[in-house]
Amino acid sequence: MKDYILKNKKLLICTSIFTILVSIITVIAPIYVGKIINKFLELSYQEFITNLVILTILYISIYIFNILQVKFLSKIIAKIQKEIRENLFKKINSIKIKEIDKIEYGNILNQFSIDLENISNGIIQGLPKIISGIVIVIFSIIVMLKINIKMSIILIIVAPVMYFISKWVTKNTNVFFNDRANIVARLNNNAEEFITYQNTVRDFNYEEIAEKKFDKLNTELYKTGIKAEFYSALTNPATRVVSNIGYVLTGIVGVILMSNGEITIGDVTTFLMYTSIFTRPFNEITAILSELQTAFASSKRIDKFLNSKDEIFETKNENTIKVKGDIEFKNVEFSYTNEPFIKKFNLKVEAGKKIAIVGKTGAGKTTIVNLLMRFYEIDKGNIYIDGIDIKDIPIKELRENIGIVLQDTKLFTETVKDNIAYGLENISEDEIKRVSKLAKVDSFIEKLPKKYETIINNEMLSEGEIQLITIARVMLRNPSILILDEATSNIDLITENKIQQSMLELMKGKTTFIIAHRLSTIQKADRILYLENGNIVEQGTHKELLLKKGKYFDLYTNNI
Repeated sequence: MKDYILKNKKLLICTSIFTILVSIITVIAPIYVGKIINKFLELSYQEFITNLVILTILYISIYIFNILQVKFLSKIIAKIQKEIRENLFKKINSIKIKEIDKIEYGNILNQFSIDLENISNGIIQGLPKIISGIVIVIFSIIVMLKINIKMSIILIIVAPVMYFISKWVTKNTNVFFNDRANIVARLNNNAEEFITYQNTVRDFNYEEIAEKKFDKLNTELYKTGIKAEFYSALTNPATRVVSNIGYVLTGIVGVILMSNGEITIGDVTTFLMYTSIFTRPFNEITAILSELQTAFASSKRIDKFLNSKDEIFETKNENTIKVKGDIEFKNVEFSYTNEPFIKKFNLKVEAGKKIAIVGKTGAGKTTIVNLLMRFYEIDKGNIYIDGIDIKDIPIKELRENIGIVLQDTKLFTETVKDNIAYGLENISEDEIKRVSKLAKVDSFIEKLPKKYETIINNEMLSEGEIQLITIARVMLRNPSILILDEATSNIDLITENKIQQSMLELMKGKTTFIIAHRLSTIQKADRILYLENGNIVEQGTHKELLLKKGKYFDLYTNNI
């Protein structure tokens, strides 16, 4: 965060200058209020008018400098937030997928909103308050001591008392606010599950129990919320009591000193004004420190994310490569944690062959294709395409030659045309319509209000329709290598049968990896690999593996 602030040091300096000017003038102004009163009582009207003009100029200056301070502060906040958002968004495109998988998506989204707001409120807006507070306290003490030492001592004692009261209340209030935050998180999670899984809730007649659980949490939140709000509301009344006591004491001592001729009524008025000006920073400092703590915590989260490891884009070969599709995994090792997951994995696939990968959940099926795509980096060994190590192939070019259809694919809130041509430019509508027909999605698109120009999203379409559009997207890219990761798992049997011929047409001449639970989709594969704990334990054709009566046989017979 320091780098972002220093990058905008000119704006920061301007903000600080006007903050200091406002603070100094705020301290000076009460002096002239006292002088005006004294000169009026002394019937020295010329000096009265002079001091009145000076006071007016001072308050107009405060107004102008405040506007300029807010202007520069707003600009620095907006610039820093813009720069951080840009860097966060760029980071999402460059961070290793292995790293991003460790982070909850909600936490990443919070960095764009809540964390940035915390930084704005704490570090950026808190800084002028700290500068202002320091200047006001120092200059006020100098001025007050110069006017009268006895009255100064009263305010110098009162101000820290306000600070400690405010600190004590805030410290005890934070406990209740933390409890409230935890209950809110549980309540929101409960509500989200209730809404998301409505079919399950109603199927099991769980409505009444769900309502009781929600009411229990809601009541708990109600009770904790009352305590949190009540104790937090004590801060201002408690500090105001001390401030009022200081105000009264200042007035009483001022009257006594005035009757002894040690001080003028104008000076007493000045001191009464200082009871508010001098004590304000002590009253605010607890809130500022609390905001700063929250801001630093948010800053650390953002810095941690921005400093996460990026994908490695450097390659030895920057030349364009015409990929045929020969693939080899040679002694590949990979681990998600410190424990190795894939050990000495070896596999050779000839160009144009269809390879099916099966196995139980967690066997490593998707991991293998993630390594091929370089979504994850291998720990040891090599992966070759056409005899070239994939680390020597530019990332962009590698992925342009590999088309992937995932089990849980999402669409973007764009037109149908833009979704199908995603990542490609200058694609004709005829080409888009051609692949739409191959994917058997054209009849559905033609029924939409604006056909290919209709803006769609995931909520508008069924899972099967979404999958068909993503399949059309891959068809349009026409890559040399295909990865179908449960590509038809969300499609009903009738729809699946419709696209089987199109998929076979798409796979012609292409190296294809098929990951599927529906074993009917892989029977025609050139080779089937049965994975267990990241290793190939059986391989062969469908018929060969059935004759072995091993793990694939058990899997197949249990799925019939």
